[in-house]
Amino acid sequence: MKLVQFINLGGPINWVLCALLCFCFCQCLERSIYFFQTRRGTKRDVIARLKEKMAQKGELDPQKRMKVFHSECSILYYEMNRGLWFLNFIASVSPSLGLLGTVTGLIGSFSQLSKAGANVNISDLSGGIWEAMLTTAFGMIISIPALLCYRTFKRIIEKRLLAMSLYDAESESSSERGENA
Repeated sequence: MKLVQFINLGGPINWVLCALLCFCFCQCLERSIYFFQTRRGTKRDVIARLKEKMAQKGELDPQKRMKVFHSECSILYYEMNRGLWFLNFIASVSPSLGLLGTVTGLIGSFSQLSKAGANVNISDLSGGIWEAMLTTAFGMIISIPALLCYRTFKRIIEKRLLAMSLYDAESESSSERGENA
């Protein structure tokens, strides 16, 4: 059975789910590449970029330094979170679309059942049930990896934010030591 035939068996909702799967794959791939390229020790390391940016600002009074630090952290936070809302959206919507496919498949089954009247044929009923179960499964197949990737990326961001705040605390304590010396 060809892929197009398999998708068609699930009805029109499966095409929407298939499009969401493609977007999900592209977003996961893009974010994976981003997080790989900005991991610790690379030239695009987020913490190293933050340290470099703060070093470029030179000696500022503590209040201005804190302002610059927070603005740089906000920019980096936005960069790390770019597009993750879409993964969260896909993880939330795809099971609902699968259930919509279930309902439309069952409606089709009962429609066939009512047309058949007393001459009920099991094959008439099974086509709609097949469509119903296929779209539900397809919705879950999309939702689970999307949610897994979303949570994994969020965890990476949390670790990087912790490292940023530790850098801030470290730089504050070193500047206080310099003032006291």
